[in-house]
Amino acid sequence: MQHVSNQSTQRLSHARSPRRQTGFSLIEVLVTVVILAFGLLGIAGLMVSGISNTASSEALSKASQLAGDMADRIRANPAAALSGTSEYITAYGDDAPANPATIAQADKRAWLDALAAQLPQGDGKITSSAGAGQRKIDIEVRWSNCLGTLNDAERTSCKDNSAAAFRTVSLELRL
Repeated sequence: MQHVSNQSTQRLSHARSPRRQTGFSLIEVLVTVVILAFGLLGIAGLMVSGISNTASSEALSKASQLAGDMADRIRANPAAALSGTSEYITAYGDDAPANPATIAQADKRAWLDALAAQLPQGDGKITSSAGAGQRKIDIEVRWSNCLGTLNDAERTSCKDNSAAAFRTVSLELRL
């Protein structure tokens, strides 16, 4: 009898013990893949945004440097800058003389060429005004802000080349 009760006890303990699971189910694997995919998409979006911000910061830095460069050129040639018809004056879209005859014309040509070469759609404007015994020279650098990912409004302004598509750096110089 003892032999019989041992066997029945073993059968009962087998029936009561939970079955051990080995491996993962297909549902668990699919859920893991979906979660991983969303995480990777988020990381990819951050990388694109980071690259866009880096390019925008680089353009801002170059624009500031080029505005300062022109201010230094004007300070080095104050006689031309202070004249009533300064050859440094330019508007957006103006072309510099092909064969500059003066230092001011050569400075303006080199500056406008550098803007066009180093900035996307880079351009510059220099205005001059006198008041209170002092001449004020405003130097503006603008470039296209159509870098990286854009929302719908920015994309439209970039296609139209409107003022909203450009960023501007201004520098005021007093002589």
